[in-house]
Amino acid sequence: MNQRNRYRRIDDYEVRSKMEMLSQLLQIQQHELNESRNRYADLFEHAPVGYFTLNKIGEVLSINQTGATLLGQQRAQIAGKPFCSFFPHINQQLFFDYLQETFANPRKTTIDLKVRDIQEEISYIRLESTVLSPQNICRMMMTDISQLQRTIKLNRDLLNENRRLMKELFHIQEKERKTLAYELHDELGQWLTAIRIENEFILNCTEKNSITFPSAQAIRESTQKMHRVIRSMLHKLCPLLHNAVELPDALFELKKQWYFSHSKTNLEFKLDDDLAPLDEQFSIIVFRLIQEGLNNIFNHAEASWAQVSINRERCRDSAPDFLVVKIEDNGKGYDTSQHYDGLGLVSMRERVVALDGRLVLRSAHNEGTEINIRLPITKQHNECSHFHTPD
Repeated sequence: MNQRNRYRRIDDYEVRSKMEMLSQLLQIQQHELNESRNRYADLFEHAPVGYFTLNKIGEVLSINQTGATLLGQQRAQIAGKPFCSFFPHINQQLFFDYLQETFANPRKTTIDLKVRDIQEEISYIRLESTVLSPQNICRMMMTDISQLQRTIKLNRDLLNENRRLMKELFHIQEKERKTLAYELHDELGQWLTAIRIENEFILNCTEKNSITFPSAQAIRESTQKMHRVIRSMLHKLCPLLHNAVELPDALFELKKQWYFSHSKTNLEFKLDDDLAPLDEQFSIIVFRLIQEGLNNIFNHAEASWAQVSINRERCRDSAPDFLVVKIEDNGKGYDTSQHYDGLGLVSMRERVVALDGRLVLRSAHNEGTEINIRLPITKQHNECSHFHTPD
C-alpha cells in the first residue's frame, strides 16, 4: 500500500511539473502574442496612410490615428459622421458613385478626388477600398497625394510653356527663313539676272570661232545652274505656303523637285479629299515634317519607293480632329531598339511635341521605315482654303 502511494505521489509530481511547464510556455506565448498585437496596433495606428471602415451610406465607423490626423479632427469627433462632411469641397456625387461601385465590386476599387484648393496642405486624396461583405462595410485606405498632384501640375505647366517656346522658336525660324529667301530673290536673283542679260549680249556680239565665245557659253551654263540652285534654296527656305499657296500645291512643287534630283526613288502622295482648311503656320509645320522625312529617306533609306499619306480623323462632340501624316519607304530600315535618332528625326519630334502631337516610328532591317504622325487640329488651325490632291 505504501509502495502504491509512493508511486501515486511520483505521478502527481510529474503531472504538476508538466502542467507548470505548459503554463509557463503558455504565458510566454501569450506575452509574445500581446507584443505582436501591440506592434500591429502601433503600425496600424501610425501607418503612413489613413485606414477607415465605412458603411454603405458613407459614415465613418472606425479610423486609425493617421486618418484622424489627415482629417484634422479628434478620433472621438469622427466616428459616426459622414466621410464627406470633413471635406466641404469634395464632389459628393462622385464619391457616392465610387462607394456604390465599391460595394458592388468584390475587388479593390481606387479613385483620386480633389477635396480642397490645390494651394492648401491637403488638396487631393486617393481612396482604395475593399468590401468586407459579411459585415456589410468596407475598409478604405486614404492617401494624401497633394504633393504628387502639385508636381504633375508643375510638370504640365512646364510642358505647356516648353511647347509655347518651341512654337515661338519655329515661328521666328520661319520668319528668318522668309526674310533670307526674299533677300536672296531680290538681291542675288536680280544680280544673277543682270549677269545673264549681259552674257547673252556678249554671246550675240561674239563670233562663234572667237576665243571668248566658249567662255561666254560657260558663263551661261554656270548662271543657269546657279539659277536652279537658288530656286531650290528658295523653296527649301520659303515654301509656296508663304505666298498664300495651299499645302497640296507646295507638296506638288516638292514632288517635282524630288523627281528632278532623286529620280531613282518613286515618290507618291495620297491626300484625303475631306481635308479641312488649315492655317499657314500649321501647314508650314506639316510641310517641314514631310520635307524632313523625305530628306531622311534620301540620305539613309536607299529606297526605290516612298509614299506620303495625309488624312483627317474626325472626332465626335467637341473633341478636336486630328491630322494624320504617314511617311513610309521600302528601304533598308534599321533597328529601332538601338535608339538611333539623327538630327532630322529629333527636329521632327520637336515640331510634333510643339503641336501636342504624337510621333511613332516603326522600322526593321530590310523592312523599310514608317513614320506615323498625329497632330490635333484646334480651332486656330482652321482657315478658309481648299485642299486637292497633287497629281
